[in-house]
Formats: sequence, C-alpha cells, structure tokens
Amino acid sequence: MKAITTLILLLGFAAAQTASSQVVGPEEIGPALVWTVQGDFRDIKQDIVTTIEAKGLVVSYTAYAANMLARTSEAVEDAKPVYDQGESILFCKADLSHELAQQDPHNIVLCPYSISLYTLIDAPTTTYVSVRLPALQVPAYIAVHDLLEQIVEQALEWYR
Repeated sequence: MKAITTLILLLGFAAAQTASSQVVGPEEIGPALVWTVQGDFRDIKQDIVTTIEAKGLVVSYTAYAANMLARTSEAVEDAKPVYDQGESILFCKADLSHELAQQDPHNIVLCPYSISLYTLIDAPTTTYVSVRLPALQVPAYIAVHDLLEQIVEQALEWYR
C-alpha cells in the first residue's frame, strides 16, 4: 500500500512538473506582451472568455484576424499564410474606461481592450496569448494593462 501511495504521489508530482512547463512568459515581443502556451487554442480561448466574464465583464466583439487574412490573401501579392488560428477578444470595464476618457477624451482609441490568441502555421499546437504593451504616457491605461495581465494570468493557471 505504501508503494502505491508513493507511486501516486510521484505521478502527481510529475504531472504538476509537466503542467508547469506548458506556459512561458510573458515576454516583450515587438509591441506586445506574449505568453506561449502548449495547449489547445479553443480551450485557451474559452478560459480567457470565462475569466473575463467571471469579472463581470462582457465580451463585446471577437475579431477573427486569421480568417480575414486567409480570406484576403489572394488580393495581396506575395501574401503567405502566417496564422493557423487567430482571434482578438474585445471588452471594456466601465470604471477604467471612464477614467481614461476623463483623463483625455482622445483616449477613446484605448477602448475596447484586447487580448489576442493565435497559433502559427508552423506550430499549430502552440497557442500565443498577447496584449499590447502599456501606453506608459497614459497613466490611466496602467490600470487597464494590469487588468489585462491579471485576466491572462488567471486564465492560464490551468496550464502552469
């Protein structure tokens, strides 16, 4: 019995170690903060949406960027497929959006907020989750960026 218990504990520890290696990041890549996740795109998207909704927020739109690029590739010379799947989830949080607008009415360009998920043609089992780097010259946007990071981190807890 003791050997079985030890085996179960070792298997659980090994599974936890494997799971912890499924998320890398976030890393600054170009204009984005990017998490790299070994996991199914649809599952990760659902986890992001569920986390947004659990905070009482509503997804206002999903932009299907990979579909648009695929659909329009024939109209663009030398366009090559990059994404296997790619979507941006858009939403706002009323108090933060009001603060942005009151600070400067031109901050309207910072709402809605966006979390993007995508897989690459060459690596369809790796899902990237990204948010824009914070607009440091806009102090009220720091709270928005903190919210975006918090949502991604909470959604990816299952993959750590």
